[in-house]
Amino acid sequence: MLVPLTAPTQISAFSTACSHEHVFGSRALTALRVYGLGDARVRFYLCVEDGLPAAALYLSGGVLSVSADGRANPQEIAALAQAERVGEIDADRPLTDALQRLLGGTTDSSYFMVYRGGPQREMFPGLVPGDLRTVFSILQQSHEYYRQHLQYESWSADLRLSKGLAEVWQLEVDGQPVGTGSIASEDDECGIIAAVAVVPEFRHRGLGGCISRFLTGRIQEKGKTPRLISGHDDVAELYRRVGFETCGRWGELYL
Repeated sequence: MLVPLTAPTQISAFSTACSHEHVFGSRALTALRVYGLGDARVRFYLCVEDGLPAAALYLSGGVLSVSADGRANPQEIAALAQAERVGEIDADRPLTDALQRLLGGTTDSSYFMVYRGGPQREMFPGLVPGDLRTVFSILQQSHEYYRQHLQYESWSADLRLSKGLAEVWQLEVDGQPVGTGSIASEDDECGIIAAVAVVPEFRHRGLGGCISRFLTGRIQEKGKTPRLISGHDDVAELYRRVGFETCGRWGELYL
């Protein structure tokens, strides 16, 4: 059964469901900390099966993020996506495939990854807190997704940044901003590295690895485990060199 999250008494079950898949689950938990239950810009849903939390869902800006353990009913999630005119669904790959069979659309997929290496204590003096316009420019230069799907105004308005629940950094070489990376969300167990990018003319110099190791160390300082999703399968190999291991597959369904 899929129900809106409307009462504080539901938050414990919602948090349990968020732990089924840490990347999208921590996204939902971080948003809940920022917006609370009464903000019209976001919506939260809880799926309960056999009396136990099966999935946590977070809807914002036409994107539905789902953390599920396999018992969630894809038909209920598909019905919600249709009713809310959702444009993108982020979930684990099996659920994404099930939703595509019901809704159509196109999918993208790669790996969930978790850090299994040692402590990261290296210092990278070229990494400084990010200027949002500069960071967004780097992302647009580096990723087609940011050129096609996001506008600066909606991206920069994310309250997670102003609430201190996300970190954005930029890497400078000789004073020129050439790369970026962020800690996008957290739960009690982990921190999520996201949006690591280097502009094309500065790639293949190990800069992406520097950014990833720096963010890994930042998360470790908080006593948490670094996690991320690799944008493509070949990118996963770069993260393996840093110390990450694959632990599943994610999917994005574009409707």
